[in-house]
Order: sequence, then structure tokens, then C-alpha cells
Amino acid sequence: MPASFVTDLCGYRNGKPNTSDSSKADSVELGRIFFERLGVPEEKHAEKNDHTWSLAMVADLQGKLKEVAQHLTVERERHAHEFEQYAHLGAIQRLADDDSLPLDNAVRNLQNHLPTAEEGGEETSVLVEALLKALDESRARRRPLLDALGDESLPKLDISVHRALDGAAIDRPHLVAGFSLKWSLRTDRLQDPRTHGAKMATLRRGRMPHFAAVTMEPRPYFLARLGQGTGDLDCVYHLHLPALTAAVDEYYSATKSRLKTRDTFHRMVEQRRLRDYDDLVAYLGTL
Repeated sequence: MPASFVTDLCGYRNGKPNTSDSSKADSVELGRIFFERLGVPEEKHAEKNDHTWSLAMVADLQGKLKEVAQHLTVERERHAHEFEQYAHLGAIQRLADDDSLPLDNAVRNLQNHLPTAEEGGEETSVLVEALLKALDESRARRRPLLDALGDESLPKLDISVHRALDGAAIDRPHLVAGFSLKWSLRTDRLQDPRTHGAKMATLRRGRMPHFAAVTMEPRPYFLARLGQGTGDLDCVYHLHLPALTAAVDEYYSATKSRLKTRDTFHRMVEQRRLRDYDDLVAYLGTL
């Protein structure tokens, strides 16, 4: 079953489908066929949906998961280091926060409340000077070390699905799934989800969350470039795979090259590299 909210996000911009690359005739033509299958009228104008989509998807998943997995929480725009498998990623930044200034102020405040050398506090003055010198030396040693450390980080997750951990040593939720949302695909947008997935696999401490891209892109070529990777992504979910399959079967026919593209698309579906939105919901219900 496709995403119930998908047609609300579809429409035309300057007479062209908002899933299409307006500079590519084949993309526009395939997009029109795709929208015909979706039942999107040509007079429907498309608004920008950068945040509308993620809000609609979070609301949809929350409603569906209440029935099958009440222990799961769905949110948008969360940092990976907010979850227990990636909590260590924020440690370098916390270490880099220089706490020597408050210590320096505390020593000077102590100095103001102790006898001066003229008042017979020679030993006190020596102690304060020693403390200040130790702080300066500590700061001098610490800064080069911090500058040499790598700043390991991850971009925010477009959508995260997590659960609480009972009795865990760290008071942070466990990330069970993360999703990178790409309404449409271009060459410059393909690498983001794959790089994100590779870094999540490399930097985790513990179980790897289910990580996938979610898209409305209709062109098999770009879907294959994203989905036929080396394991950076578990799979690619499409918001309306049945309508896309029908559009691909209609458009990619008649010529040998087009039939080859159609066959590549079907292989992706059969190999479950490309899955329907309903598969996403069903899988989350098992986590």
C-alpha cells in the first residue's frame, strides 16, 4: 500500500510534475505518466514540500505504529549523537568546551578572599600563583591535543525511529531506524544518503539501525544509482511503487534500450532493493 499522503504533495510547477527534472524531456514525460497513474490533475499547483513531507510522514508512521509497535517513537530532525549507539560522537565537542576560564576565575576569587603577602599571607600567595601557573600550562597542553582530534559527526536524521532502553547504562534512546528523505534525485543528491549510511555503519557502537532512503523519484536510472550500492543503504523505499511500476511499464517500451531500463527496474523490485512504502511500515512493526 502506498503512502496515503503522497498525492497531497504532488502537483505541477510551471506545467511540469514536481517529481521531474524540468530540463529533461524524458523526465517530464515519465512524470506526466506517473501523475496520471496517481490521479494528480494538471491544474493542481505544487507548493514547496521540504518540511511538509517529513511532517506528513511522521504523523502517518506514528498513527500506524500505534497499532503494532507502541514502544516506538517517530521524530524528525534529530542528531545521531542523541541516541545510545552514537552518544560518543558528541564527546569531542564536549571536551573541546574550554572550562579553564571558570577555574581561573575561581582561583582569582579565592585570591581576593585570602590574606595578601603584606598581611602575612605569603604562603597563600605562593599557592595561588602555583594554581594559576598550573591552569596556564594545562591550557597550553590541552589545546594542541584538541586541535589534532578528528571531529566525528553525522548530519541530522530526516526521520528517526527509536525506543527506550530499560536498565541501560546510558540514559539515551536506542535508534532502531533512520531515513534520508529525497523527494527527487539528481546527480548531486545521490551521494548524501549513501555517505550518511556508510558513516552510520562505521561510527556506531552497538547495533546498526535500519537505514534507508525514501523518495518519489520516478526515473529507474537514478533509483538504480541510489539503490544498487555496496550496502551503504539497506534499501530504497518509494512512496508509491504501484503507480511507478505502471508508469515505467508504459514509458519504457518499444525500443531495446528502454526495455533494458524497464528490466533493470523490475530486477530492483524483485531483489527488494526498491520497496514500497507499505514495506517500510511493516518492517518497522517488527523492530
